[in-house]
Amino acid sequence: MIIEANERAFGAELARHLLNPRDNDHVTVHAIDGFVADDLFGAFAEAEAISTATRCKKYLFSVSLNPPPDATVPVEVFEAVIASIETQLGLKGQPHAIVFHEKNGRRHAHCVWSKIDATQMKAINLSHYKRKLTRLSHDIYLAQGWDVPQGFLDRDQRDPNRFDRVEAGQAKRAKRDPKLTKAQFRRCWETTDNRAAFEAALRDAGFVLARGDRRSFVAVDANGKPWSLSRWCGVKPKDLRAKLGGPERLPSVEDVLPILAELPRTNTPNTAQEFLDRRNSLVARQREERRVLLERQEARRIAAQKARRDTLPKGVRAIFWKVAGKFQEPVRAFEEEVTAAKQRDRAEQQRLIEQHLAERRALDRDAQHLGLSKRFRHARGLDPRQRLDLPADDQPFSKAELLRVPALILGVVSQTKADFNRTDILRALAKKIEDPLALGQAADTAMRSEELIVTKAGNAPRHTTKDYRRTEDQLREVTQVQAASRGVAVSDAHVKAAMQKQDRAMQREFGGKLSDEQRIALHHVLDGSQLTSVVGLAGAGKSTMLATANDAWTRQGIKVHGAALAGKAADGLQDASGIPSRTLASLELSWKNGFDPIAAGDVLVMDEAGMIGTRQMARVASKLNDIGAKLVLVGDPDQLQPIEAGTPFRDVVRNVGAAHLTEIHRQREDWQKHASRDLSEGRIETAVQSYRDKDAVAHCDTGDAAIEALVAAYTMDTEAEGAAQSRMAFAHRRKDVHALNQSIRAALRDRDDPQPETLFQTETGKRAFATGDRLVFGRNDRDLGVKNGMLGTVEEAEEGRITVALDGVSNRKVKIDPQS
Repeated sequence: MIIEANERAFGAELARHLLNPRDNDHVTVHAIDGFVADDLFGAFAEAEAISTATRCKKYLFSVSLNPPPDATVPVEVFEAVIASIETQLGLKGQPHAIVFHEKNGRRHAHCVWSKIDATQMKAINLSHYKRKLTRLSHDIYLAQGWDVPQGFLDRDQRDPNRFDRVEAGQAKRAKRDPKLTKAQFRRCWETTDNRAAFEAALRDAGFVLARGDRRSFVAVDANGKPWSLSRWCGVKPKDLRAKLGGPERLPSVEDVLPILAELPRTNTPNTAQEFLDRRNSLVARQREERRVLLERQEARRIAAQKARRDTLPKGVRAIFWKVAGKFQEPVRAFEEEVTAAKQRDRAEQQRLIEQHLAERRALDRDAQHLGLSKRFRHARGLDPRQRLDLPADDQPFSKAELLRVPALILGVVSQTKADFNRTDILRALAKKIEDPLALGQAADTAMRSEELIVTKAGNAPRHTTKDYRRTEDQLREVTQVQAASRGVAVSDAHVKAAMQKQDRAMQREFGGKLSDEQRIALHHVLDGSQLTSVVGLAGAGKSTMLATANDAWTRQGIKVHGAALAGKAADGLQDASGIPSRTLASLELSWKNGFDPIAAGDVLVMDEAGMIGTRQMARVASKLNDIGAKLVLVGDPDQLQPIEAGTPFRDVVRNVGAAHLTEIHRQREDWQKHASRDLSEGRIETAVQSYRDKDAVAHCDTGDAAIEALVAAYTMDTEAEGAAQSRMAFAHRRKDVHALNQSIRAALRDRDDPQPETLFQTETGKRAFATGDRLVFGRNDRDLGVKNGMLGTVEEAEEGRITVALDGVSNRKVKIDPQS
């Protein structure tokens, strides 16, 4: 890293600079050591007060540590470099302060020492410190494996447009880029060979050649500010005199003021307001995330400290422990725990900082190179080769069959609707019958069917079928029988052991433990009832509870099975809880083929039970009741509703009861927890307003603008976090999903070096695939070994074959022939 240093005074001014939040995204005071004061102003004031007893005027030694761009440098590396500086310059043991700055996606550190040795009351001599720090900087580049700047290898190869702190400050006040400004001055100097040509080049650049008060040659800008030519052109005064002659022949700064209005005005950097708004929003969000993390870590530290204190004996027993020397062992264990906790906290902070730096770099790259949203506008012109061809709805009956027996449509409608009206029947029939007269007659005939039962009379009557009503009755009866039946309950000893194991794991991971709600739910599902249910909001800890329950059942010798409607959900249940899981369709197919994967006394955990329809729930519950196995339903009846007819989980909860998990753990902020609860309980506007109040909802006037904004955010996040990081884009209509997919893919390919793509025929039309594309499998395929909802990355796409690396499966790849 580049190390810059200087000896200085004016501690209050330095403290203001180091704590300046306007010019930095984030300012972190990392350490203040050796001072009585615990703030920078007080610490530097102490150093100044002590220096008055000596003849030292520059009583502070300030060093800045600047890693290479985009380098990820942990705090430990900065601390090691600072320790090396102390050793090499004789500053070991001196009071010092360390401050971190983050700006434009880069992080650097400042360390300031007091030069005054208080024991001897004299200043420490820092001889040849620049040479020593240059050598140290070179060694750090080699040790970290960074590319060594050419200036270290050959001074003549140093960047000629580099600038120092003084030059950076002047350029900033003039609202200019210091590097570009220096390049501009050097170009004027190097492309001319006499005074007249140089003066003309300066005028074209917006400057007038003049004689300075302190420096012989200056250039005056349109605002009347002088710029030292020796400094900004990077040449010595004697070289200036050789080309320009004596300065006495030049007008003074005051003399040229009347002609400054004729100079071309240099456009100041025109940063789009949209970029400024997004940058400010990003910085505000990041600052809030850091505040929340520090508060959470402090609360965790206090809770852990209290827990350790509570484990120690009290009263007479404590006295005995001290006399017997037993206190040493727990104290040593406590010290190890505290050290491990500090390392964990620092690692959490470093991960968040790295994430924030990546986000900031991505935003800057968008603004600097391509503008904020221009890159995405052309992507809205979708590839005409990749149209969306939606397949026709799969309906089991032909037009002729429905005209002959219109009542057949009742079974189709009742597959997805627990109750329905005449409009629903008309809509279903219209998919096959186009003639309005024939359609109306068929609907009337179906409405007269004896299979129909009125569920709601009046001006807008609703109906269901007898078959569906029988299924509802069957489910209600079998679940009541199961809830009243007793099986094997898990012993209290096994329950306690499983909970203690989970508490220890949570304590090690993030300093937590099972909540009271989770403990109540565990006792509920582990009792002897053959049917138990748990209703849990999203993020309320259902998976953690199930993992603990699985441990307890296993200790008891009970075999546990898992099932869910979708393969992706089944995989998620297995990964989160350790319960071997499969889809419900697979389980029912096993029963149909004569296999019995579940035996009497076993447990079946049905996850996301709120998405299961009445008919399927009745079949599974009846089968388990016949076998003598326990059924555990877990889910949230207010989340995604079943595609098939009915809401059986809600009915079971209402009829036989359930344990409830309402305390949300996934979100850390109280307002997020409240918003999640509002969403689950139907208070949509209140929930959305909570996110809107935190600038977490973006509003667009048109659908196209919304897609453009979403694509911009998605692509920027991909660059910041990497393609492997999880992110999702949603839309309600399939055509909008198609537009999003095409736009995001086009933007990502535009950003990167695009790979060759190949068109393949899919169920919804032709699609182009290329190496690096992300895809989702839309259905289960036993031959390929994939399930609906599984994700993967295309590794190879060529005529007739796609090779996909599956997410979450080590080295698992599948080869797909789209034609087969």
